Amino acid sequence: MKAIITFEHSCLTAADFDDRQDFDWLIEQNFDVFQIERKQQRWQLKVRHYIGVIGLPSGGQVEILPKLAQAHITHADEVTQTRQWVQQMLTAVWQALLPKSLANLANQLLINPAAPNPPPINHSLSLSEWLQAYFWQGFAQYVPNQQYQQFEQNQPYLQGKLLVKEQLQHNSHQPHKFYHQTENFAMDTAGNRLVKTTIERVIGSMAFPLPSPWQVVATVAKDLYDTLFYQALQELTALPSLLAQRNYTFISFCYALLTLQQASSQGQFLTPTWLVNMPFAFEKWVGRKIQEQFTAQNFEMVEQKRQPLTMQQGLTIKPDIWLKSPDKLIIADVKWKKTATFNDISLADMYQLLTYANEFDADEAWLIVPTLSAQLKAQQIEFCQPKKTRFYLMPFAVRQGCLNLFH
Repeated sequence: MKAIITFEHSCLTAADFDDRQDFDWLIEQNFDVFQIERKQQRWQLKVRHYIGVIGLPSGGQVEILPKLAQAHITHADEVTQTRQWVQQMLTAVWQALLPKSLANLANQLLINPAAPNPPPINHSLSLSEWLQAYFWQGFAQYVPNQQYQQFEQNQPYLQGKLLVKEQLQHNSHQPHKFYHQTENFAMDTAGNRLVKTTIERVIGSMAFPLPSPWQVVATVAKDLYDTLFYQALQELTALPSLLAQRNYTFISFCYALLTLQQASSQGQFLTPTWLVNMPFAFEKWVGRKIQEQFTAQNFEMVEQKRQPLTMQQGLTIKPDIWLKSPDKLIIADVKWKKTATFNDISLADMYQLLTYANEFDADEAWLIVPTLSAQLKAQQIEFCQPKKTRFYLMPFAVRQGCLNLFH
């Protein structure tokens, strides 16, 4: 299986594919990840701000990596390093990809919404292979939910419960038959359907053959994903609490994968495909790492903290990160942009940070940007007109998964 490696904001043409039909198929799918353009009398697909994997009809795939790595990748080792930190990021943010209402629903159902345990990192795996390993590790711990289902039959032998009313109605003229009801365990439950659909449409079933009981489990169309997920959560209430929590972890992970796929195209899927909005994923990753780092330092952290901007309450502002200790308030805005120096900061981003700092009366304001360098440290932004707030360009080292704070 050949993989085409590309990057955010790069372009693909028919010449990049061994099979021209793969390129034509991508154009027909109308994926949100691509912008279709025509230049120099040929069609091209420009990648938007997504990373992930798109399966191709020929059996190959397109693997999209972050733009931050593009200028630095010259050999296979650097591709491996990029995959490594992307895997670390995705492991941290899966739970953030779920709708916000799910945490409340899980609490109502007495389910602990824990994140899936990460698989051992294998630096030689592509993103597609890594996700498969991640999925099958969770699948091995998942206990398929089975429910009793009632079946009514009219047969020449009695099995289960005789239905007297129906017997008189249907068999008065054929006393050799018995109208009876039986109860059997059935695998075709909402949770199992969600798992089976994820395997067929995101993971791919060829790498790991499913046990025979799974063959009777049906898959569902994407417009039923939400309904199916909520039904699956209701099913968990019948299970012991520890088993319910473990199954919730895996079922919610499956739903997150289906949601990623659903956001990537307008049609149904014939190939395993998953795509992640990179700015959103980076923002959530930074939030998780800051929470780990600063909670131990007696800081309270809130993501997307809302505050009214006008008296009419119609306009609100919500910085990405709000950090408060007994003696300091820090506001941070996270940008998935290459910003190595002050000259790289856009005026719009600076206006935004100034507004946050002013409205929240912050002691410090950080513009957090990604970097591949562990040596690039936080730099103070000096203004012509002195400000009460201290402003910093704050690098986040993606390979280490942490903020590069001050010397």
